[in-house]
Amino acid sequence: MSTFSTLEIGKRALQASNFALDVTSNNVANATTEGYSRRVAQQSQSNPFNKYGYQLGTGVDIDSMRSFRQEYLDREVRKANANLASYEADVNFYSNVETILQEPTDNNLGQLFNDLLTAFDDLALQPESIGLRENLITNTQTFVERLNNASSDLQAMRAQANTDLTNEIHEANEYISQIVNYNKAISISKDKSHNDSLTFMDKREVAIEALSKLGNITVTYEDTGLANVFMNGINVVTGATGQTLKVVESNNQETGESNLSVVVYNEKKDYTVPVNPTSGKIAASQKQYNILLDPVDTSGAFSIMKTLDTYANTIADKINSIFATGYGINDTAGDPPGRVMFVSNTGEPITAGNIRVSDDMKNAADMPLSGTANTPGNSDVARAISRIMQDGFFLNGQTPSEFYSNFIGHISNDAQAAVAAKKSSQLVVESLNSTRDSVMGVNMDEEAINLIKYQKNLEAAAKIIAINSQVLSTIVNLGK
Repeated sequence: MSTFSTLEIGKRALQASNFALDVTSNNVANATTEGYSRRVAQQSQSNPFNKYGYQLGTGVDIDSMRSFRQEYLDREVRKANANLASYEADVNFYSNVETILQEPTDNNLGQLFNDLLTAFDDLALQPESIGLRENLITNTQTFVERLNNASSDLQAMRAQANTDLTNEIHEANEYISQIVNYNKAISISKDKSHNDSLTFMDKREVAIEALSKLGNITVTYEDTGLANVFMNGINVVTGATGQTLKVVESNNQETGESNLSVVVYNEKKDYTVPVNPTSGKIAASQKQYNILLDPVDTSGAFSIMKTLDTYANTIADKINSIFATGYGINDTAGDPPGRVMFVSNTGEPITAGNIRVSDDMKNAADMPLSGTANTPGNSDVARAISRIMQDGFFLNGQTPSEFYSNFIGHISNDAQAAVAAKKSSQLVVESLNSTRDSVMGVNMDEEAINLIKYQKNLEAAAKIIAINSQVLSTIVNLGK
């Protein structure tokens, strides 16, 4: 140690206090910066030296800069974010479905079908009334149009789910690229303690957290500070290398079913590896497209579109089978003309989307409501159709009203469950974020105290140097 040891001690104290002051000032400046984790300067005694048989201190060393980020809290926040994103998507989805089906209102499909059957009941009392026959045609057309509109809107929602999924995958790939770039920046850090990488680590965590809202992910960290990211157990980031997610559509030639999968290619790119997250926005979009809005879903789960098509098809089959046995006012002899009320405009089995009112319904007098020819006052067919309302075996062992009520009830229950889960998840996310902020966030009161403390330390260190300078000056002058 040189004879200027006191100056050296003062210099080190000045540097350490100035560094701590810089760190504290940076905390204050980034108090509201997204993802920023509070830092603190770590100091320790510098190595002593022997003088006159004593170990004299040589001042202070700047060891490192510590971040208060905690992996456990980050992991829990990511999980909660993925769940919340799923439930938020579900809430929006079911809200749109209820709007399309006009639930709960008095103008829903179930009520319109009841009005249709009531019109048949009225005709059973006055089968010769042209006015009541025309009213039935109006009710039928209204019901069919509502089925068509509901189907068209649900199909539009399915197309939107496809678009949403494509956009979400593009967004996920951008976050994966950001994470890889931050890993690269950390890997070339010249400071072996990675103190100069804390900013990149914070920014990387922001990207990881954003990715977690798209799909459930887990993260592991290497000793070098690099992060490896897995989505639903499939590796999408390995150090400085990232995978590219893709949306792949598969079509079943036998059933006509179309499904969307999220995949990555293997290293040789000769086959794909399914990713398909179980929570987050991506999972919600896949569920909407592959199940809830799939008209030919084969998963066995509840499909809104498939159920609505089954409802429309059963109504058409039930009424058409009875209609075909009847006679109109102008049918005076021979076999029943085989008129029907509903047809498909595509030639395929009747669905909510392709159901149409048959041309046989254009002439009210030809409407086959009589059970026998040349008996305009007969109402056997009208009465038989009106009794469908009480048919306990209409569909799945239920009456039409029961089936439709259960259909809407299922949607309503799922919607309410999504709302409740969203509220619960919001509370969890808020609680976790609050806890995390209390640990790694900037406390302005604490930083203000630190600013004063380090400022005082800086002033004291400067005083050491000033006093030592005066002493040396005096010694020099004594030698003159």
